[in-house]
Amino acid sequence: MASPDVIVVGLGTAGASTCLALARQGVAVRGIDAFAPPHSHGSHHGLSRSIRRAYLEGSVYVPMVLRAWEQWRRLERDTGQELLVTTGNLTVGPADGTAVSGFLASARAYAIPHESLTAAEVNRRWPQLSVPPGLVAGLETEAGILHAERCIAALLDQARRAGAVLQVNERVRRWQAGRHGIRVTTDRGVYEAARLLLAAGARNSGLLGLVSNPLSTRRVAVHWIDPPPGDDFRYGVLPVNFWQLPPEEDSASQGFREFYCLPQLPSGAGVKVAAHNNLAVCDPDQPQPLITAHERSACDAFLKTCLPGLVRQPARNAVCFYTQTPDGDFWLGSLPEQPDVLICALAGHGFKFAPVLGEILADLLTDRRPAYDLSRSAVDRFDRER
Repeated sequence: MASPDVIVVGLGTAGASTCLALARQGVAVRGIDAFAPPHSHGSHHGLSRSIRRAYLEGSVYVPMVLRAWEQWRRLERDTGQELLVTTGNLTVGPADGTAVSGFLASARAYAIPHESLTAAEVNRRWPQLSVPPGLVAGLETEAGILHAERCIAALLDQARRAGAVLQVNERVRRWQAGRHGIRVTTDRGVYEAARLLLAAGARNSGLLGLVSNPLSTRRVAVHWIDPPPGDDFRYGVLPVNFWQLPPEEDSASQGFREFYCLPQLPSGAGVKVAAHNNLAVCDPDQPQPLITAHERSACDAFLKTCLPGLVRQPARNAVCFYTQTPDGDFWLGSLPEQPDVLICALAGHGFKFAPVLGEILADLLTDRRPAYDLSRSAVDRFDRER
């Protein structure tokens, strides 16, 4: 198929970038979203996202994020907007924990500039942080922060300019595969195409129709905390910081607690803090409380230990969603027994990859071989395990 028609359901992180990549290839593509991106009903909102190249989740992701960094810079040139600002990125945890060891392994494998630091060295350099004794850190000296909603708007604008047809405030009700292609039914009409990409994030589960669906939707309570007077918590002074902490002594959980903190940007929205794991399962189509008692308690305990200067500071809250896989890796590829229907789920760490994900998915949708190792993202891997 040299030039197939494609329908993309969902115009957030993966959907917007795939529409752009397909349209640039001259492929006829129609994108459909239940809302009007950028919006606050999914996973791409929240003002800022981190982008790092020394990747603690595994070195296999590094070539992808290197390419994504280049493509974010291209998008800046194409739009004349600032989308990515550079800063350091600090990963804190036990020396034998997966976070710091994964960071160091990928940094060394790809010669990414970095430093290894003790707790005392971190605390001297950034006294606003309080790294507990026994933990260590890795610093990627040039990482970045992406302006999230601005990025999505830029991707969609460039996709339209390249020829993509984008339809918003239109909910997909169902799809059906037949001998002559895919039929997609929305609350406004019926559309047909040769290929379909399900990139609806937290709402992919409702569109899958699989007997075995490994995805779960998790709510992330995000806190924007007003820092105390001064510059200690502002961008350019404080690096992005990611924490992997032992469980609390009185907790029944045996696993690490993970949190992240992004410094205050010039927009003045506050210091962004959220838990990265131990997240509650939720239904994204049901009303969500801005914060629960458990979420508040977990955040307060983290701040008291690691960022004490933010304790008892005024805060605002919002909720976004992770579309989680059992192993925390991406889920990319064709559905079982449906080679013309592809799925994309990003497991809570996909935003930074958006431009390269668009290229990868465009390749898969047009029968090209992507230039990256996708073995850890295979759709059938959970079936193989069973």
